Amino acid sequence: MLEETATDENLPNANVRTTLQSLLRRLWNCERFELERGSAKGDNYLGVVWRVRIFETSTPRSLILKLPPQNRVRRKQFFARPCFLRETLAYEHFLPLTQEFQAKHGIPIEKRFNHHAQCYGSSDVENDECIFLEDLCSNGYALHDRFAALPTAHVELLMRVYGKLHAVSLAMKQQEPARLRLCQSMVDIFEQRKEDAALGAYCEALKLNARQSLCAKQDAEYVRRLDAYFARGTFFELLLPLVNAANCEPYAVVCHGDCWNNNIMYQTTPELVVSNVRLIDWQLMRYASPVTDLAYFFFTCTTHEFRVQHFERMLDVYYEELTLHLTRLGANGSELFPRREFEAQLHEKFAVGLLLAMMVLPIVTMRGDDVPDLQAISEHIEAGNTTNLEEVGFLGTGNEAEYNRRMRGVILTCVDKDYI
Repeated sequence: MLEETATDENLPNANVRTTLQSLLRRLWNCERFELERGSAKGDNYLGVVWRVRIFETSTPRSLILKLPPQNRVRRKQFFARPCFLRETLAYEHFLPLTQEFQAKHGIPIEKRFNHHAQCYGSSDVENDECIFLEDLCSNGYALHDRFAALPTAHVELLMRVYGKLHAVSLAMKQQEPARLRLCQSMVDIFEQRKEDAALGAYCEALKLNARQSLCAKQDAEYVRRLDAYFARGTFFELLLPLVNAANCEPYAVVCHGDCWNNNIMYQTTPELVVSNVRLIDWQLMRYASPVTDLAYFFFTCTTHEFRVQHFERMLDVYYEELTLHLTRLGANGSELFPRREFEAQLHEKFAVGLLLAMMVLPIVTMRGDDVPDLQAISEHIEAGNTTNLEEVGFLGTGNEAEYNRRMRGVILTCVDKDYI
């Protein structure tokens, strides 16, 4: 039984179904399954998520099937295959490598970085790409409502998770450098797309939207600083040096890469106390400064008011966990990544969060019912039409006020902290 019609091109094709049935036989000795949508409208942009329900076992089971978009035009315009190959690399190579490396150091499971879904298998065959993952919802994980304030406890837990994730790369580079080279050789998604004229024009238009979030009189100094920053180059000329690993060695790490609310799932106790977290959607995994993940998260998931109150303490929590995990991994954290170098990375790289927020905040502030037709957007771009946030439907009456409030807060933080 399918919730979608047989003509839905986002359904798994025959080859993916065959792969799925083979997996089900191997895991649970069954073949029959039902599909239902695995994410709400507006929760996933770079792929299609299905929940696979299996009823032939003694207890009901489920897993998650991730597919790139099947439509040719949408695959091209949303850079589907490169993103999917990156996520396959994460689940099939990098994340198992982190577990093996931590186990070799005898780190108890509860203290490891293991904050990701279990992967049951994947295929990277073109047009038949798929990833089969643990259904985290069945284990009590859920997305935090992105329209509700993120509690301090959630942020603190996440800082510790990112600290452990980044520590693994730093320790592995020191102790077993050859094992990380495949991830180090990744070319950033934005580097791969730098010659895309349509994307470049779209990103240049984002500058105007960001500037318009400021009040000309009240924010005159912020307008001046933002204009001066934007005048240094095009969007890509500003962004690419910030995500270039060579510019931040020896402190570059494998980053989660896409650190907004819908890619972070939390588990809470019956008393609503957050107890665990899982990072999902590794499609933008990159090798870059650890600050890239932090800047992306803080500027897309927290408010200006939160940062005024808690920013410095959350950075302390992150750095404390990073150095603690380096110690667990047999390294001297204060020598491998001294605090002064961390502060330098913050000062030099945190502007990446402004540029990424310019792309992501329109999505973060958009409610599911208002999400535009991604296929129509793809065809619009494919036809050679110019685009901006309003034209593609990512900014309008439903989210403009909230976008402006959040974007203004990002700019205020960047200027007040001298990041731009």
